[in-house]
Amino acid sequence: MAIQVEKDEFDLHDGFHYYVSFKPNVLEDDDAYNRVPVEVAISVCENGDLADVTFELPKYCRDTKALAYMEHLEEVKYVKPRVFVVRPGCNGDAVVRALGHLEVDLLGRIVGMEIHWVPTQSATA
Repeated sequence: MAIQVEKDEFDLHDGFHYYVSFKPNVLEDDDAYNRVPVEVAISVCENGDLADVTFELPKYCRDTKALAYMEHLEEVKYVKPRVFVVRPGCNGDAVVRALGHLEVDLLGRIVGMEIHWVPTQSATA
């Protein structure tokens, strides 16, 4: 099973919105219970596609239950306390900081992450 990434069309004021799904078929479900803010470093392609993502997990999300969906994905590596997500076939041209929100279900498992990046407000990481 591979991760799923959705990208909204670029908006001049709102920038890019991405959704990275760690749980199969989460894009159709609406079962997120909690949103946890995180700062992410993303690598983007020339066209704005997401190539790589890295972020530090909050302490209360560093258990095997929270990582249940991620641990089976080849594209995801966890090296305490950081998570690294690599999209095969995508080569990033720039690394930038962005705002992210981990979506956690009722059982405390991370199901996905929403990322918001406005190129005009971002400093290079």
